[in-house]
Amino acid sequence: MKKIVFALIVILGLGLCCQANASAGPSAACAAPSAKAPKAKTAVVTFKTSMRCHNCVKKITENISFEKGVKDLSVSLDSKIVKITYDPSKTDEATLAKALEKLGYRVEKVTR
Repeated sequence: MKKIVFALIVILGLGLCCQANASAGPSAACAAPSAKAPKAKTAVVTFKTSMRCHNCVKKITENISFEKGVKDLSVSLDSKIVKITYDPSKTDEATLAKALEKLGYRVEKVTR
């Protein structure tokens, strides 16, 4: 019984706190965030690789997706294409190409 009474007091106290602060202006504790944080800019690079099998796809996916700055990754065995979306403030095309080469693949940047 004491726990229920205590919980009600806490809930009512928080409600009064938010109501009092609402008249004085929004506070961090009671107001919902009004603006979303700006999204980081991203860049996309596409590489043609020497991958040959599903294990290659798995190896690339498991390793490159954890490279610093990588936001998204798509790997196509049929076309041997690796498309990487990344944060250019954290990595660059050369670093990503080196990471693929380090896994044992020949890498060629695809330009459109």
